[in-house]
Formats: sequence, C-alpha cells, structure tokens
Amino acid sequence: MPELPEVESIRRSLSPNIIGQKLQGYKINDHRTNRFNTKNPKINESLLGISRKGKLLIFDFEEYSIIFHLGMSGRIQVNDKKNKHTRASFYFDKDQVNFDDIRRFGFINIINSELKNNYLKKIGPDVLNITKEQSRMVINKSKKSKSLIKDYILNQKYMSGIGNIYANEILFASRIHPKTKVNTLNNNNWKDFFNNTKRIMHLAVKNNGTTLSDMTYFLPYGEFGSNQNFLKIYSKINCFNCEHIIDKIYINQRATYFCRKCQKLKN
Repeated sequence: MPELPEVESIRRSLSPNIIGQKLQGYKINDHRTNRFNTKNPKINESLLGISRKGKLLIFDFEEYSIIFHLGMSGRIQVNDKKNKHTRASFYFDKDQVNFDDIRRFGFINIINSELKNNYLKKIGPDVLNITKEQSRMVINKSKKSKSLIKDYILNQKYMSGIGNIYANEILFASRIHPKTKVNTLNNNNWKDFFNNTKRIMHLAVKNNGTTLSDMTYFLPYGEFGSNQNFLKIYSKINCFNCEHIIDKIYINQRATYFCRKCQKLKN
C-alpha cells in the first residue's frame, strides 16, 4: 500500500495542475528516501508529464526523470505544511509538492531521462495495460516456478502493480486459493485471473483507490479513496459469495484472506 490504483489516482489528481510548471528547486532531506541517488542534480526545467508503471510514479522532465516509489506509507501532498514525516519537497512555480513517508520504505530516484525505459524494464508489465503477448510471457514463466500464486503475483519482476490488498481481491474473484502452486494453474485459471485483475483495478482507479481504517492513504489535495466500500474479501469476516467464515493466514508476513469453500486448494 499504495498499490497501482492509488498511484494512478495520485497521477490523475496531480497532472492537471502540476504539469507545465517549472521546478525551481527541491530538497530530499532523508538519507533512506535518497538511498539510490549518488548525487542530486539541479533540475531547472518545466514538468512535461507525469507517468506511471506499476507502483512507480514518474515526473518527466526533458533531461531528468524523478521516480517515486511510495513503499508502505508514502504519499504525495500539494501545498501542505511540512511535518516530521516529510522526506522531500519539490518547489514548482505555483505549488509545493511534498513526499511524506511514515515508515520510510519508499524512495525517490532521479535518473537521466534517456535511461528511463531501461530502468522500467526491470519490472514486469503493468497489469492495468498488460497485452495478450505479455500475459503469455507471464504464464510461460510461471510454468518454471514453484512459488505460491500469492507470492508470484506480488513479485514485481513478473508483473507490476499488484500489492497485498488487490492480490487478495483478485484471487478471491478468480476462485484461486492463495497457496496454490503457480505452476499448477491451467489456462482457464489464468484467463480468469487476468480478466479479474483488469476489472478490479479499473474499479479501484474509478474509486480513487482504497483508504483503510488507518487513513494513511489519501490523494494529493486531501481527498480519501472510496474503494474500501467495494472490497469483497480483504479484512472481511464472512464470504461475500457463500457467507462462510473467511480464513486469515500469513504468507511471507502478509495478511492473506480467503474462503476455503470458494477457493479450494487443489494441490
């Protein structure tokens, strides 16, 4: 958290107001947030666009790209007062954009724009825009893996954008048990998975993302997401389909919710 829908909602919120403004200066005041930069170059350019791949938010300038990964608790705020969790500030002509991160798992990486495409190739195809050819590549790689499906779809090198909340939702909608070995899934399983992934992600973007009870996630101008009202299994007690008690386990320390009646373990 934030996952693809939250980052895409942030991108859409920022773009109309920030694009076109000139960056007058910036300051990254936390060494962990700045951990991938050997230097912080001076950028005195207008913002050409704001793009995204997976969970990465990217400010595109002519010479440089500023890549934000929000980690577990990162958020982008516009014209808000700095606080003890403000890790970086970007000063545009009219607006100040702050990067806040309570848990400090996020980062900001500043690279030369011509290196952007190679940088983004390190992660898998974006699940909101994944093509049939890319889907086949994901499936082919899965046949050589003994990972659990939950772990596989969270691994950003295979496909990018899915985090823990939406992994639970997608597997439930696809009736796939989270402990299923990924190399045992058949073509129908994968068809359901990709169809449900796009449907669930599009709905979440439409709802401006998911704001959980900790209220950590909200949009740059203070609005909260509403997709929490449409979740079917994450943090629920009873199954949306059959009303059976939902099981909660941990897979690699991530809370995992499933219905043992609707999501039967076949292997």
